[in-house]
Amino acid sequence: MPFQISESEIKGLYYIQSHVFEDDRGLYKKTFEKEVFAQNEISCQFTECSDIYSVKGALRGLHYQTEESQAKLIHVISGTLFDVALDLRPDSETFGKYHTELLTGESDKSLFIPEGFAHGFIALTDRTIFSYQCSGRYIPQACGGIRWDSPELKIPWPLGEYGITDIIATEKDRHWPTFQQYAESIHKQRI
Repeated sequence: MPFQISESEIKGLYYIQSHVFEDDRGLYKKTFEKEVFAQNEISCQFTECSDIYSVKGALRGLHYQTEESQAKLIHVISGTLFDVALDLRPDSETFGKYHTELLTGESDKSLFIPEGFAHGFIALTDRTIFSYQCSGRYIPQACGGIRWDSPELKIPWPLGEYGITDIIATEKDRHWPTFQQYAESIHKQRI
């Protein structure tokens, strides 16, 4: 099956059905091809590739960079992940809107998140392996975040559906500002 790329309800954020070929030897899966992506208006230069191995209930995010925002191409190799991309582009019609996606190792689906988004996810199964490519560079001192459970966002994290009673997260991820606090600080900076 060739790539199938379609834009989500948020401009610039794309669903990507991977190029897959399967026969009696197994499965070949291609998640990125520069020319095909460019034909679909995805033209960033990926500079990093990382894998994350997570236990059930491990949550990361919602992270962003205040300088040199990074685009991400993400997919799950094994397990199940609930992924959230939050639009932080101040001039965007969808500023403050988020997209959620259930990604599994079996789905052959990737998600392209452009620059200007906060990103987070939770592993819904043990040994969830998540892979992503990023544009730009990681700048530790420019890292920011928005609290995953900001009440005004009402993100429908599927914790109960997967038997997760406690999340596993860093103290930093538990104590980021809420989205409302973030939006107020951005508004003050723009005045």
